[in-house]
Amino acid sequence: MIRTAQFLLKKLSPISFSIFIIVLLASHGSLFPQDSAFAQDVNPNIDPKAAGILQDMSYYMGSQYEYTYKADMMFDDVLESKQKIQYNAEETVYLKKPDKFYAGYVSDLGGYKLWYDAGQATLLEVPLNDFSLATLPSSVDQALNKLKEEYQFTPALSEFLFIDTYKVMTANIISGAYFGISKVMGANCHHLVFVEKDIDWQIWIEEGKRPVPRKLVITYKNMAESPQFIALIKDWVFGKPITNFAFKPEIPNVNSRVEFDQITGNQKYKIGSIRAFK
Repeated sequence: MIRTAQFLLKKLSPISFSIFIIVLLASHGSLFPQDSAFAQDVNPNIDPKAAGILQDMSYYMGSQYEYTYKADMMFDDVLESKQKIQYNAEETVYLKKPDKFYAGYVSDLGGYKLWYDAGQATLLEVPLNDFSLATLPSSVDQALNKLKEEYQFTPALSEFLFIDTYKVMTANIISGAYFGISKVMGANCHHLVFVEKDIDWQIWIEEGKRPVPRKLVITYKNMAESPQFIALIKDWVFGKPITNFAFKPEIPNVNSRVEFDQITGNQKYKIGSIRAFK
C-alpha cells in the first residue's frame, strides 16, 4: 500500500500533487479542523487559535509540490564563564516532493550541504570538504525520520520539509498560546508561543493567504544559561519549477570520504530544529 502510494506520487504533476494532497487531507478529516477527528487530537492545553493558525500553515505547505526558502540565523554559544557568544548562520533549502531536497547550512563555525534524491543522501562538511553517503528511505518524510533515528541528525528548520508540519511540531507540546500580530521583515505575522519539557519555542506565521513561517526562536531550557537559536525565514518561492540539478551533489575535487556519523555527530550541527527533542 505504502509503496503503491509512493509510486503514484512520483508520477504526479505539480498540479495533480496539490489535488492529491487536498483530497488526502479531506479524506482523513484534517482539511477542515473544526469538524474533523484530527481536531479532536489537538492538545487541550494549546490555545485553539494558535492551533488553528499552525494547522493552516501545515495545510498550505503540505499542499505545495515544490518550494524554496532561505534563512538568516543566529545562535548562542555559552562559555565556561557563562558568557553568551552569538554566531551567525545562513541556510538555503530546496524541496521537491515526494523524494528530493537540498539543505545548505553555513555558519561562523562551519557548515554542511545535504543533498537527498530518491533514497540517496550525500553530506558534505564545509569548509573541510569531508563527505559521506547514506542510503535512506525513498520519501522526504521517511528520510528525515531515519536521519534522526539512526544518526541523531535533524537539519536546521527541517520541520518545514514534512507534509504534515503540524504533527511534527506539536508532538511534545505541553502548552501553546497566541500572542497577537507582530511585524517580521515588514510582514504582519501571527505570534505563537509553545512550551515543551526541554525547550520553549516561538513561531511567527505570515498573516493572509500565504501562511508561511517567517521567524522561529528556540530557547534551550535543558542547557546551562538557556541559549537561543533564532531564524528569520525569507525568500519563499512556490510554484516555480526547481531543476533536478539542484539535488545533484557537488563534491570538490580535493576531498576526503568519512563515515556519515563523523559529520552528523558534530555538536555544532545539533541546533536549529525542534525535532531534535521529539
